[in-house]
Amino acid sequence: MERKHIGALALVLFVLLFKVNIFTVIADQDEDIPHNEVRNWALKFGVDLWEFGRQFTKMNEIKNRFKDNDIEVKRKDGIILLRELAAEVKNFMDFKRNAVMRIMDSAEQAALSELDSQNSHSTSATTNNQHYDARRINEYNSDGKLADGARHMDIRFMRRFERLPVNLSLSSILVPNGISLDEADVKSALQWSVHLDPLFQNNLERDPALSWQYFGSSTGFLRRFPGTAWPPEGSKGSKQIHDFRAQNWFVQAASSPKDIMILLDSSSSMSDKSFELAMATAFNILDTLGENDFVNLITFAEDVKTPVPCFKDRIVRATPDNVQEIKSAVKAIKLQDTANFTAGLEYAFSLLHKYNQSGEGSQCNQAIMLITESTSETHSDIIKQYNWPHMPVRIFTYLIGSDSSSRSNLHEMACSNKGFFVQINDMDDAKKKVIDYALVMARPMIMYQADHPVHWSPVFVAGKTGGLARDSDYQRRLVTTVSAPVFDGRNHSVRVANLLGVVGTDVPIEEIRKMIPQHKLGPNGYSFIVDNNGRVLYHPDLRPLSDGNQYIDQLRPRYTSVDLTELELPETEVGNEHEIVEMNKNLLYDMRNDMLMPKEGETEFTVFNHFDDMKRVTARTQRYFYGPIEDTPFTLAVVLPEKYGSHELVSQQEIRHSRRNVTEFFKGDNWRVNPDWVYCEYNSVSDLEKERESSGEYLSASREQELSFGSPEEQVLHFLGRAGRPGWKWMSVRPKSPQPHHAMHGATPVAHFAQHLNNVQGSRKAEPYFCDRTLVQSLVRDAMVTDGLDRNSTGPSNGKEDKHPIATLMAILKRQGYQKFLVATSFVATRSGLLRWIDHIKRPEDSPEPHFSEDNARAMDMPWYKRAVDQHTVEQDSFVYSVPFATGFAPKLNTTLVTASHAIFVEHRGHKAIAAVVGLQFQLDSLAKHFINITSTCTGMTGCRRTCASDDLDCYVLDNNGFVIISEQSEQSGKFFGQIDGTIMDSLVQDRIYKRVTVNDYQGVCSDSDNPYTAASTSLQPHRISAWLMKHFVTLGATWLAMLPTPLRAWPQDDYTYNEDVFEEPTYTDEYEPFEDYNAQIDEEMDEFFTTADVENTTPPPKQHKPHTGPRASPDPQHARRCDLRTDLYMLQPERLNQGGQNNPLKGKLTNCHVSGCERPFSVQKIPHSNLILLVVDTLCPCGSKQLDIEPLEESGTIGACSARRQTQESAKRRRPKKCINYHPEEIEIQQCGRATALLQMPLSIVMAHLLMLAVTFALTNA
Repeated sequence: MERKHIGALALVLFVLLFKVNIFTVIADQDEDIPHNEVRNWALKFGVDLWEFGRQFTKMNEIKNRFKDNDIEVKRKDGIILLRELAAEVKNFMDFKRNAVMRIMDSAEQAALSELDSQNSHSTSATTNNQHYDARRINEYNSDGKLADGARHMDIRFMRRFERLPVNLSLSSILVPNGISLDEADVKSALQWSVHLDPLFQNNLERDPALSWQYFGSSTGFLRRFPGTAWPPEGSKGSKQIHDFRAQNWFVQAASSPKDIMILLDSSSSMSDKSFELAMATAFNILDTLGENDFVNLITFAEDVKTPVPCFKDRIVRATPDNVQEIKSAVKAIKLQDTANFTAGLEYAFSLLHKYNQSGEGSQCNQAIMLITESTSETHSDIIKQYNWPHMPVRIFTYLIGSDSSSRSNLHEMACSNKGFFVQINDMDDAKKKVIDYALVMARPMIMYQADHPVHWSPVFVAGKTGGLARDSDYQRRLVTTVSAPVFDGRNHSVRVANLLGVVGTDVPIEEIRKMIPQHKLGPNGYSFIVDNNGRVLYHPDLRPLSDGNQYIDQLRPRYTSVDLTELELPETEVGNEHEIVEMNKNLLYDMRNDMLMPKEGETEFTVFNHFDDMKRVTARTQRYFYGPIEDTPFTLAVVLPEKYGSHELVSQQEIRHSRRNVTEFFKGDNWRVNPDWVYCEYNSVSDLEKERESSGEYLSASREQELSFGSPEEQVLHFLGRAGRPGWKWMSVRPKSPQPHHAMHGATPVAHFAQHLNNVQGSRKAEPYFCDRTLVQSLVRDAMVTDGLDRNSTGPSNGKEDKHPIATLMAILKRQGYQKFLVATSFVATRSGLLRWIDHIKRPEDSPEPHFSEDNARAMDMPWYKRAVDQHTVEQDSFVYSVPFATGFAPKLNTTLVTASHAIFVEHRGHKAIAAVVGLQFQLDSLAKHFINITSTCTGMTGCRRTCASDDLDCYVLDNNGFVIISEQSEQSGKFFGQIDGTIMDSLVQDRIYKRVTVNDYQGVCSDSDNPYTAASTSLQPHRISAWLMKHFVTLGATWLAMLPTPLRAWPQDDYTYNEDVFEEPTYTDEYEPFEDYNAQIDEEMDEFFTTADVENTTPPPKQHKPHTGPRASPDPQHARRCDLRTDLYMLQPERLNQGGQNNPLKGKLTNCHVSGCERPFSVQKIPHSNLILLVVDTLCPCGSKQLDIEPLEESGTIGACSARRQTQESAKRRRPKKCINYHPEEIEIQQCGRATALLQMPLSIVMAHLLMLAVTFALTNA
């Protein structure tokens, strides 16, 4: 009976199983897409890749080797770290500032001593032999002899000085166009400033990290140390440099902050030629202004007009963007009607008064710059009404041309209002004479002879970097300049207040960043510095606009001005809760305000971080720690990722206790260290020379070449060798700067120079080298852990071969994996900056592609490193895969490589920290073949109707940003999937598989030809030669009659009284109040003078911008402008594909996409252990497919300064400089207030005409 029951039960089970199989087959056949197979394909593909990568990279062995040593996972205290780094930066900046103050003090003393040399009848003939004209250094004839007038200088190539040949004992003289070294005042300044050379040299000995030092004379020449020829070797520039006196480091050091109103005559009485000259004058004035200044330009004819509509009734900060906006608008001006000087002056005075009374603007100097070709009166009534008796507004007048009556009127206006008169006859005058206003504004500061404000310029792109990296020959470095004014303390026969010049030194940003070691911040951690205006000194996302080599060719910097809020992009997606969106934005602005106060603090919010030229994006929550850098206008911020940035791995190898020579762990040429990190370095070349001489090392450098290491690796090996010797000392503390240098004018003894030269206490030269002990010993430990990974061993770290069957099986799988995926390179990059790699395929010697190590030595900065660390928080046991963008490949000629990377975290006492990132590169076609093999077969026992080999299914492997890794059409690899099938991509977004993220790029570059003013208005009419000639001859006679010398008188003092007893030096608050309403009407005082029609816009409102379509081409640097770009990027939402722990495919379907009513199903499956998804799409239904693009486009709508974003930014908080020196009661005694144009300064045509008229007059007189 039991057998019968068992048989019956077996029969029932058989029937049930048979029915289930039938139903399963029928169900699968009814399905459009085999979803279960999709899941199985993804699972097998992901597991295969994970096991292959895990074994090939030996990640477990590396992790175990770290654990076998003494390790600690230490918590970082962000505030303590911030204070430590801020102190290092302050110490570094103190050295630079003190060097500048020593030069300043010595320059003033040297100028005083020049009087003694003059009294001793020393001739100026020796002056020519005391300086080295950079244009004539080492200039030889074809016969090899020194050319006439040239001088020989021993020079040597130095990395620190932009890789130029220099002389470390002498300075050289650089001269702008139009400056003659034969003028008396130039000769005098050349003679006394030559005494600065010993101090330049001494400064460099004190602080070998100093860059260029210079003295810019107000007479027009630049003395630069160390000496070098100009133009530099390889430069296409001329022998003249750009006039440095108009540059930020000079003008801003020479004068306090200022509010400037430029009045530009646009009446029809101006000829086209004169207006072009007037525009050039206005533009050159604008170019002298800086971030602490405020400005606006109005044109006046019958009416007063504001060229930039949104600048109406305002003065705005003189940022490069605002200045460029004004220039673009002015170029569209049309000349018309007659000039209404009264209306223009009333408007300017009223606006300046409004800002002065409201506490807005600079709250310091105020001035009106009047530019015209002619005026029939001095406008004394309106000036007395607004500006007398206290003259709060200076008036500077610029006469275009040579109208004699206008000359006297404009001269009177300037002299009566503490200003200066200038006559502009040509473009050279427009360039070199505008600087006179800054010299006048410097008078109160000079007369007090007390404060020498130190100025830090915005950053600019300078010459070549001085690093040892292999790409340093091509990279240019960012630089800021610290400068201070030099006053004339000499007694003159008349009352003067002369600015002798400005001294300064360049400070490379790469040197500042050395004070903030990246290894202390960790992966995806970073730092940045902002100034008192919220502008960034450096930031990892700062991308300066190209200068078109104008610095290299002309020594003309192009300053960069980017606000912090343009770089930190808070997560503000519409899909999030509104409160979270607003909270992120508010937290960013709150942090910015705190940094400008400045005060110490910390905050946390989520931001978007982009990679790969803004093609990828990720959202990361970050912790910000910020605080002031004392005695500077700067604030430092340290940023740490919230999920993994608060812990660090501490694992070091004490070199002296190592049983082996540690250099044995650095054998071969398959390793690199980060070329930007400081492991150890000598403080100067002389220290290196002394060490190599004492150790008997061969000095490979020639006399013309700097003795240096050939690579960062050679430098590391050198110091590791030294560290193993007896008597080695870790010099891990940088020398401390002495107390700030204060010039005690009048109290400094004559032995001033000797005091400076002999006092070397507190110099950076106290020790011959610096070594970061923590970093070096971490590097040695990492080298020990990663040593020998290229050997064919899969056993434990004790070096014994493991005979375990599983280990043997894994070794076999590894060999099969190599053969299956054709690995080109495997690598490991550690927390100490060490990069090791193994080449598994011999690289062709003639390969045009750079080797892996050439592009990835800065491993921690590479996207594969950053993304691997972020991926660890998403899925710990996974790799990040990527291919080059839009590369595609031909199966026979494939060289495209897939890069896979994985982050190794080490755990200790419940906390984890990053130790290294491992990875490999293998051929894409081999990966594609493996994928096709898997997806072309059915994994179930019953078979399946369709696979990826079927014609009616398309299969894709996409990464977490929507880029195609694998496609049946090989040319689609590397493309954004939305460009292939935007309809499906849209559906993936709607199903929350991908999240669409709008990313704004506020550092975009667009063509200047697209600016709204030139597009909205016609350009200036061409110059009418006949009209100009007529006017020229009409005015020639009057000009000639005015040639007789006329005494220059000061403004009338009988109408002006001043009580010195009630004078009080003003005090100022440390911060700017934000503008409450930028669209507010002018105040009641201004309404008294103007109707609505009086003040109007010159140009039509800026055009509504239409986005450009298609790929964007970078414009030429000469025609480039900043613009706001916008793009939509995509982020995978992995939690959507793994809901409830179930790793099942998501089924989608496109409906109503074709007239036939057919549907287009698709299936999405997460590929485990990766950042990838498998997408299978049915192709039977011919749905139309749109295209999505990730190409950045310029923001639509109003662009430029009048955009809503720029208007909001204009009202952002600022902090004023601490010093404002704009008044001295005795300034009215100075009689110099204008430059008359001498006959020899006139253009040749005018000179010839005058000579002809003199000859005619003489002939008629004697007839």
